[in-house]
Amino acid sequence: MSGKRTASRTGTRAVPAGSKKRPASKITPGRRRNPTAERSFGRRAVRPASALMQWLEDMREGSFAMRPFSIATVALIVAVGFYGLFVGGHVAAAGKGVAFQANKLLALAGFSIEDVTVTGRTHADPQQLLSALGIRRGDPIFGFDTEDARQRVERVDWVKSATVTRLLPDAIRIDVVERKPFAIWQRGGELSVVDADGQPITDENVQSYANLPFIVGFGGAREAHDILALMADAQPQLLSRVRAFVRVGDRRWNLRLENGVDVKLPEVGVEKALSDIVALDQTYKIFSRDIESVDLRLPDRVTVTLTSEAAAERSDALAAQVSAKSGDRLKTLNGTINPAKTGSAHAGGNT
Repeated sequence: MSGKRTASRTGTRAVPAGSKKRPASKITPGRRRNPTAERSFGRRAVRPASALMQWLEDMREGSFAMRPFSIATVALIVAVGFYGLFVGGHVAAAGKGVAFQANKLLALAGFSIEDVTVTGRTHADPQQLLSALGIRRGDPIFGFDTEDARQRVERVDWVKSATVTRLLPDAIRIDVVERKPFAIWQRGGELSVVDADGQPITDENVQSYANLPFIVGFGGAREAHDILALMADAQPQLLSRVRAFVRVGDRRWNLRLENGVDVKLPEVGVEKALSDIVALDQTYKIFSRDIESVDLRLPDRVTVTLTSEAAAERSDALAAQVSAKSGDRLKTLNGTINPAKTGSAHAGGNT
């Protein structure tokens, strides 16, 4: 193969046909390449260590740089400053101020309270409900706290639960669920209308609910539902004759009947005691007699206490019976003794 010969510093060399001429090197002869750009054959470039790793390495070698501590100190000071602002209420006060001004602007734009609607109300006083809301016409509607208002409304008489809703742009709606009157509760000389859970509803106008069961004693309102339900199911006729349910020691009940008789129920076995007293009345008509109380607290006996008048009459009757029996005995004794005396006298006379 023939080729073109070229000259070189060391001599001539053959250049293959068709080969391209290499571009001339830009490196000045006699100068070395950049040593940082050279790589050892077969080695990869080593990635520089991160700042954290370098700091840990310095600590391991005993070289403690001050920069990380300075940064940590500055961060701690900033954190303490923000904590003081929040704890001191400065941030909250500033936020409230901004929100108040924004609400005033929105109220001027038409977002103000102009109407209040109440649903579900039967007994609750509407003026008390409005007072519990704590608002005035024209107040910013976005500044109205519905949750706080709900809690205040639920403290109004008759209100069991409430929902307060903001209706944009200018209305507030209150949905009320009222308590249902269940009984009248007397404790310490005070009267209240209570619901089935024993929660007081109101202390006003109690006389309007005179048809409700009358509960007396501390703890009575809480336990009244059970005794009333039991009697309504087991002894409805006796329930209609009860004028008052008296809670004794928050342990048991006394039933004050319409004729003034007290039925003393036990702590346990109330259903059986009620059945026994109804059976006794059907047999002996004890509730129609002059009795003061019927004691059912002992399971093996029933104790009946007479009224003072009946007890006096019974005492007089017993005394009369005792006197009559004593007179008969005296006559018998006289009939036995007199003949002997007569005979003796007569015999003595004959002697």
